[in-house]
Amino acid sequence: MHLRPATAQPLSSTETPRVDRSRLEHAAQQLEAQFAQMLVKSMRSASFGDPLMGDNSTYRDMYDQQLSRELAKGRGLGLAPMIVQQLQRSTGAAQNPGVVTPEGGFPIDPTATGMSLSLTPSSGGVSLQGVAAPALPRVETPPVECDPNAKLDCSSPEAFVRSVWPHAQRTAQELGVSPKALVAQAALETGWGRRLANREGGATSHNLFGIKAGSRWGGERASANTHEYVDGVRTSERADFRAYGSVGDSFSDYARLLNNPRYAQARAAGTDTRQFAQALQSAGYATDPAYAAKINAIAEGATLNRALASLDAGSTRG
Repeated sequence: MHLRPATAQPLSSTETPRVDRSRLEHAAQQLEAQFAQMLVKSMRSASFGDPLMGDNSTYRDMYDQQLSRELAKGRGLGLAPMIVQQLQRSTGAAQNPGVVTPEGGFPIDPTATGMSLSLTPSSGGVSLQGVAAPALPRVETPPVECDPNAKLDCSSPEAFVRSVWPHAQRTAQELGVSPKALVAQAALETGWGRRLANREGGATSHNLFGIKAGSRWGGERASANTHEYVDGVRTSERADFRAYGSVGDSFSDYARLLNNPRYAQARAAGTDTRQFAQALQSAGYATDPAYAAKINAIAEGATLNRALASLDAGSTRG
């Protein structure tokens, strides 16, 4: 039995306290924001990861939190009116005539609109430049036997790294640079192997470094859409790329290209990934003004380091 002050009027068995609608709406928006955050987290866990951010937790979590807040703003996902309707049933608050409740179902706001759930940062998002990322542990990965006939596995970033790592080690030793830098560049050029140019019959080109087929190239070719920057402006074009018989052939041709005097500064950078990437950009390897920064973001990101750590663990177990 609940006791109430003597000045209060007793409540009947069917009476419920009425709550101000603005408080209900505020509570509903908070619940919707929490749902949006759960939705973004679920979508993120189902993705391959961002090749640019490298799944860096600092960048990813800050962006996801901002995205969740943006999703819940204004009309949000359209859940807040439904939540308010449910709360009104138990509190007796005045209902919004603009919300329709289907028989046996949830209320529907006829004015609610959908919105994009893209996880790619846009100009309307929060800027993450200048935010320091946590230092990642140094990963020491032992040499792996190189199989020239091994197939390229692009089912996940980890599988991609397993496929190319032996070739990256061999090529890096030949050039005197970091194998991690080569894998990061290949991941950038191909989206962890998922954006390889295909030949006319549909077979993969195995072109991991975006090397185009000029007039002097006598081998097979693969045509694909690509982006170039002209005077800082991004343009789209279709271009011919070199096609190789295997992953090993792609790395071997890349080594021949980098042994050109044009890329002497890149080779001179040694195992310094940042200097190596910057030297590639300065030598004109790519027209993207952010090319070096993107390579560094992948090389220092959690996705590549996690994949290399799994290689290390696998060799230890073996």
